[in-house]
Parts: sequence; C-alpha cells; structure tokens
Amino acid sequence: MRVKIISLSLIVVFGLLVSGCVFPQKPKAKPVKSTQKPIVIKVQKKVDPVDRAISVKKKELSFLNSNPIKEFSVVGEGIAPKNTISPAQALVLAKRAAVADAYRQLGEKLYGVRVNARETVKDAALKDSKIITQVNGLIKDAYITESSYKNGLYRVKMELKIDSKTWKRIFSY
Repeated sequence: MRVKIISLSLIVVFGLLVSGCVFPQKPKAKPVKSTQKPIVIKVQKKVDPVDRAISVKKKELSFLNSNPIKEFSVVGEGIAPKNTISPAQALVLAKRAAVADAYRQLGEKLYGVRVNARETVKDAALKDSKIITQVNGLIKDAYITESSYKNGLYRVKMELKIDSKTWKRIFSY
C-alpha cells in the first residue's frame, strides 16, 4: 500500500510538471512606455538672502571664467552742423559728435543709465513731462575700428576690450 501511495504521488507530481508545458501559458504583458513625464515635486529650502546674493553674483560673473577677454562694440553717429565755415569744419565737428556718442554708448553698456522723470498733471491732463537720462563713468583704452562720412553723417565703430581680472576689480559691486 505504501508503494501505491508513493507511486501515486510521483504520478501526480509528474503530471503537474508536464501539465505546465502542455497548457498554453498567458503571455507576459510588455511594459508600456508612457509619453508623460514623471511628476517631480521640488521642495524649496529657505535660503539666506546673503547666500542667495553671493550665488547670483557668482552666476553673473561666471562668463568670465570661460572667456578671459570681454569685448564691447558700439556705433556712434554724429551729424555735421549747418552753420560751419567750411566743409572741413563740418567733417571735424561731425566726427567729434560721433566719437562722443560712441563713448556715451560704451558708458551705458558698462555702467548703466540713471533715469529721472517728472510729470505734471493738471485737470486730469498731462501738462508737462520731463525725462532726464545721465551716464557717469570712466572709459579707458577704447579705440576706433571703422569710420565713415556720408551725406553729412559721420559713423564711428568703437571697441573696448577688458580682461576678466580688470572687469572683476572695477565692476564687482
């Protein structure tokens, strides 16, 4: 009887093993690629304002590490006045105005522009409006690369190259 139980249990075990190969198995589902991006929640930490200002300043000056020389280029324009003694005087005055305009533009790029505005309103209507812009700065070593004079208009292309050490020393405020 014991032999019958063992042989019966072996038949059952063998039948179970074979039945797994005989019956069709369900295919495994392939993972579906989602076109949606996963949702990422960023937790913002409170940052000390001083640390934030230092990191912002580092980002602003980070371009200096990649390029040791910063180059500024402007085009100044000046017109010849009508009441001149000779065409030569008109040319010289137009050139002077163009160079002054180029220096002003370089100053705006380097130091920024101070803007003051004043408006006067009377009886719900604008009576007077004044806008004053001002640039203060010192510009050294700028040079003229191109100049032309045509139809009373003098054009000057001016460039200024500053190395990163000088830039940091002067403008890191």
